[in-house]
Amino acid sequence: MIDGRVDDFEDGDIYNYLGFTWESVSGGAEADATIFVEAGGFNDSRYQLTIGGMRPTGSGGDLVSGARVRMGQALEANRSEVTNVTAYQGLELRMRGTPGSYIVQMGTEAVTDFDFYNAYVEVTQDWALFRIPFDDFQQEGFGSPERWTGSDVTHIAIYSNRFGPYTIAVDDIRFY
Repeated sequence: MIDGRVDDFEDGDIYNYLGFTWESVSGGAEADATIFVEAGGFNDSRYQLTIGGMRPTGSGGDLVSGARVRMGQALEANRSEVTNVTAYQGLELRMRGTPGSYIVQMGTEAVTDFDFYNAYVEVTQDWALFRIPFDDFQQEGFGSPERWTGSDVTHIAIYSNRFGPYTIAVDDIRFY
């Protein structure tokens, strides 16, 4: 990772700066998500990541809808490649779209029960910069509590926290 950059989508593809693919994530019946990199983006940006999907009304945490990109991978049994972000203070990204609450998630190797670190942002139709300090990322509490270290980040994800259909645009993701 150079200068904390995760992805600005300026290359027009679905690979982040570490070479991992952005993927749509949806869980459970009636939840769905689609992603694509398209023209547009913040300010003079040529491209943005667009996430569109549906989160069923009244669904719980298991019916997710959004996108995720790995920041590391399992290499072999008991050995993984992860990203160390201890040199940074937080994560920043720009978003706009269907107004409502969205989840920005960071996964770590220490969390093995899916109770990853989440922060919540309120998106509007206008581009906004979200600077999220690591202290604002919290586990939800349904799994084993793990202390955040920043030394073992495995993925970044963006999920809808609102019910119903949504579309969001994402640009300029980086650690600061």
